Amino acid sequence: MSLREVLELPSVLRGRPRVRAGSAALGAEVRWVHVSELPDVAGTLTGVELVLSIGVVLSEPGTDLVRYLDSLRASGAVGLVVELGRHVERLPEELVQYARSVGFPLVELRSTVRFVEITEAVHGRVMHEQFARLDLTRRAHRVLGPLGVEGAPVDVILARCAELVDRAVVLEDLSHRVIGFAGASAPEDILRDWTARSRQVPPAADTIRGGPERWMAIPVGLRRARWGRLVVPTRVDQFEAEDVALVLERAAEAVTITRLVGGPAEELEVMAVERLIRDVIGGHGGDEAAVGARAQALGFSPAGEIAVLMARGRGGDGGPDAELVEQFGAAVHRIQRTALVGRVRRNLVVALLDGGDGVDDRLASELGAGAVAVLALGPPVRRWRELAEALTEAEQIAGIARPTRPGEAVRVSRGRHLGVRRLLWQLRGEVRLHAFVDEQLGRVLALPHGRREDTLRMLESYLDCNGVMAVFARSLHLSRAGAYARLDTLRRVLGADLGDAEVRTGLHLAMLAHRAATGDQPEPTPP
Repeated sequence: MSLREVLELPSVLRGRPRVRAGSAALGAEVRWVHVSELPDVAGTLTGVELVLSIGVVLSEPGTDLVRYLDSLRASGAVGLVVELGRHVERLPEELVQYARSVGFPLVELRSTVRFVEITEAVHGRVMHEQFARLDLTRRAHRVLGPLGVEGAPVDVILARCAELVDRAVVLEDLSHRVIGFAGASAPEDILRDWTARSRQVPPAADTIRGGPERWMAIPVGLRRARWGRLVVPTRVDQFEAEDVALVLERAAEAVTITRLVGGPAEELEVMAVERLIRDVIGGHGGDEAAVGARAQALGFSPAGEIAVLMARGRGGDGGPDAELVEQFGAAVHRIQRTALVGRVRRNLVVALLDGGDGVDDRLASELGAGAVAVLALGPPVRRWRELAEALTEAEQIAGIARPTRPGEAVRVSRGRHLGVRRLLWQLRGEVRLHAFVDEQLGRVLALPHGRREDTLRMLESYLDCNGVMAVFARSLHLSRAGAYARLDTLRRVLGADLGDAEVRTGLHLAMLAHRAATGDQPEPTPP
């Protein structure tokens, strides 16, 4: 308890307390209450006690009041409470003046109280808090201890930590970028101007409570390889510090272990961007201020409009996700633009960049030929509230646009480039379109699964080659005779004249409609 809290107890208030000196020190911690009438308390106190007296020592003629007060201070007492009445009617002026000069709390009780009630109240509160701390220690070990060993997601660890301390908790990297947070009902308030505010809490080898806002922070990572820290970004008073530090230390251990188990710390930034994008697309990102605060806390503060570029990898949903993220992130780094890069979902990565100056074409040029099959550009974002629409548009373009062939340089796909593909995608739920697909491709779609897919891919390859047999043969790595044999097979299965341009147009539309309806976009066959 603080001395101020002791003076607010009902058992003390009945004595009509009046602070005569040391009011600035009423925040001092009180761990025990001791009743004493000794002129020299040396050896009777252990420190951090509040001394209660009925004034016997003050009423004795030979008492050296200055020496008496120095004895209290030297023994670690945090204050002196004197009951007026039976032995002293008023506090000696010499005692009051000296207490004021040294800032020592001196309180008089103007009515009679029962000291036993005060000691019981204080000691009961202290014992209760000690048991509560023991219980918190047990819960912190039980809740947070297994999470690190189990390799639990960092989000889960932060959420459990926030629940235990009943405060917001933030995980930042060494550049003060927020890569995870939990327990914040209003992220825009917690993350506002994060980098500047966090830098005011000095780095430390162990737990620290510092900065103008009295935040508490603890480093994360192995002792010789620190990569971030956990922060409680709200004022932590000295009476709460021990409990908060205890939980933060367990959480920091869990985060350190889970990253050792799960992968490099750099992955956390990608995951943080992924959470932000997922929340924005799902409508759970909060208002414009919240989204902007989260982006800024991740180190992204665009000067103008934001370019939204979505990269789709090769190989469908089972594609090389790590390679896609690495290649896309490296290309963004090479064009030297402030950006956020993260996964939207499997095999789909987004970059939010400072727009302007043809940043989309520069990024496409840097990507070259590699893991990216489609680079989609959404509409420019001028306000954070426009981000959800731009992300949805870019994801749609990435899913509809024709992929580049392996070895072919990636190009920027925009909405106006989609042509008939977008029309068919928008009509994908139309019954008459399904009927048209069945009419054109029904005999192929009725084949057993393995043969069906092989036939569809062969048909797509022929249509992509526009019926030119030399190109069709190269795409299948066959001789011309072999390619003609495959073409005859297609004709028999389809029951159609593939030499007719109008027939090929109908089949091509049906194929695009089928892929749009199923969400399956196969890779083009290399030329």
